[in-house]
Amino acid sequence: MSPFSAATAPLRRALLGAATATAIAAAIAGCQLPFAGGPAQPAPPARTSAATAAPVPTATTAQPSTGDATFTAAPSPSASPSATTPTSQTRPATSTRPAAPPATSPASRPAPVPVGAGRIRPGVVYSGPATHYDADGGGNCMFDRLNDPAMPVVAMNELDYENARACGAYIEVKGPGGSTVVKVTDRCPECGAGHVDLSPQAFERIAGGVPGQVNVTWRLVSPASLGPVQYQIKDGSSAYWLAIQVRDHRNPVVSLEVRVNGSWVALGREMWNYFVAPQGLGPGPFTVRITDLYGEQLVHTVNLAPSAVQTTNSQFAQH
Repeated sequence: MSPFSAATAPLRRALLGAATATAIAAAIAGCQLPFAGGPAQPAPPARTSAATAAPVPTATTAQPSTGDATFTAAPSPSASPSATTPTSQTRPATSTRPAAPPATSPASRPAPVPVGAGRIRPGVVYSGPATHYDADGGGNCMFDRLNDPAMPVVAMNELDYENARACGAYIEVKGPGGSTVVKVTDRCPECGAGHVDLSPQAFERIAGGVPGQVNVTWRLVSPASLGPVQYQIKDGSSAYWLAIQVRDHRNPVVSLEVRVNGSWVALGREMWNYFVAPQGLGPGPFTVRITDLYGEQLVHTVNLAPSAVQTTNSQFAQH
């Protein structure tokens, strides 16, 4: 080795050692950068997932239940309805609550018969055709047949018969040959309004010899000569079924009531002219109140005596 080389060798070794040491230190430092913190990492981008973008459910937003009371709470009853919320018109408050039954069933307490004006009214003159048939006083009103066949009677047309309300009424009929007073004892189902179908004797008095049919006028009257009011209890009546008929009343009877436990109970009137309590009213006797077309009321005691005619001591006033 030359003297120059020998002189520089220690210097090269020193420089090489220093470089090597520096490289090793740098390598070690590079391996430790992640654990020593190093430069600040960039922040992650802001989250814009559906979880944060979706609206928060409200009481009127259709959302699946999450178990949180905030999302499952029902709308307040006082909240205004939305377009999809049923209104009271489409879901009435009574739809889930059945209607209460009537205080009294029709079978035990028939509806009261109104006293108000019916078809046949005082002071009104009616007109129509008059015909005749073989009347004997019986018929739909279920009165007894006449002892005197000459007694003039009439079958009232269906409309003016008015479910037996006309039964027992007296009307004056005027025709081309004169006038007569007749008692309503029957109905004429095929006759139109105003039509009266008279007994032969009554037709003869007003027709003036015209056969078959004549045009007449007629009006309600209140006859002077008449005995007291009578009652008849229908055959088959008992403590469990009761039918009462009023007879010989001066003016049309519009209602019949029976006193039951301190209250007046109105009985329904049948087409065959009896007032009926379908469940009966016990063994009697019965305190009965009847009201005529003018509003006058009479009170009588009636016994449970089927078929027997029971005569009272009073009558409606004449008008």
